[in-house]
Amino acid sequence: MENSKLLPLLWILSSVITLTVASYIVVGSLLFIEYSLVAIIAVAGWLRFSYKELPTQNTVLGTYLLCIVLLVMLNTARYASDYAGFLQQNYAAWLQTGFKLNFTSWFILLVCLPVSLMLWGGYYLSKRANAGFFFAWWGFAYCLSEAFMQLKVELGHVAIYQHHFFAGTIIAMLLFVLSVSGIIKLIKSSAHHQPIAHRKEYSPKEVNLWTLIFVGGGVVYTITLFTQGGPLPVIIIVGSMVLGIIGWRKTSARFPLNPYQITPVYLLMMALFYVHVGEEVLTDFSQSIVALSGHPWDPQEFNFLILFIGPVFWFYAAYSLWKGQPFGNFILWFMVVGMILGEPTHMLLFPVIRMVKEGVDYEYFSGMFTALFPMIPAIIALKMLLRTHKEQKNNAI
Repeated sequence: MENSKLLPLLWILSSVITLTVASYIVVGSLLFIEYSLVAIIAVAGWLRFSYKELPTQNTVLGTYLLCIVLLVMLNTARYASDYAGFLQQNYAAWLQTGFKLNFTSWFILLVCLPVSLMLWGGYYLSKRANAGFFFAWWGFAYCLSEAFMQLKVELGHVAIYQHHFFAGTIIAMLLFVLSVSGIIKLIKSSAHHQPIAHRKEYSPKEVNLWTLIFVGGGVVYTITLFTQGGPLPVIIIVGSMVLGIIGWRKTSARFPLNPYQITPVYLLMMALFYVHVGEEVLTDFSQSIVALSGHPWDPQEFNFLILFIGPVFWFYAAYSLWKGQPFGNFILWFMVVGMILGEPTHMLLFPVIRMVKEGVDYEYFSGMFTALFPMIPAIIALKMLLRTHKEQKNNAI
């Protein structure tokens, strides 16, 4: 067996076994059974259909990325329904003794972890790596499982579950259909790889129209963010958005980047960033910002905006990038600027403000330990953006 195939097989099997065992030890049977079934389906499907002969990612990646978006949307609906509290109250027998499924533990273990794994898998899948197709099988199987779980929990407890217009059920059904579609595509996927012909150019009129849409969305986002969190997050996030629009218009607005080159970098950046978001949840970032700014920020509003609604757009941008669309190319710029200028504030700005305001020493601030990791792919993406723009200018001369 070639080492190129043996290596991913060994580390994937090791990781799957470790994750499954850890899920039982930390959480209990509730997660152990799900991860075990997902692992069996993923390993069996991968070895049977995608391991020996490497398929093309063209037919699979778009569906896979949309599944990530729907999964985050499902968890948004779950958060609105206090899904974690419902599981704790009604499925306590399936949890380890002493383990409490509150919002933090639910988000870290049942939201951030699987979504980050799927984003990481999307990185491999977009590069057409052998391991990427395992993650595709794992991701589709996991999304199927989550769809079944939502339908079981919500429809099986109609009288006591907080439905909110049955949004969870509707999203779960969409996720189920999309996951089945993804598995069918994996089974039928061919080893013949022909690069997809994406749109190469947008007219100035189209660019201006998209700019108006982005500015309009930015205004709504700014008002919402300022109302909820005050001026401090607005300066950082909206500043990144403004610079992102400028950068996008000057570089990739008319001539989108090659999706095969930029999508893997963006997915890697998102995977690392969502891990960073997990650290912020674990260490109560929202209240740390409140202490600095003096502006109250309701934790539920923060969670909806930063942990769920924002990521829906960020992760959809990966799909849009893969399709060569303006939305993805703009969000790419927005996130690149945000990662490079915004993330160092966890080390250089926030702790210093606290030193001045509270008279304490320089010490840990929420999100500090993982803040710089998303900067690495962000810098790589920026280099790609500028290099491609320079090449296009030289070719136009």
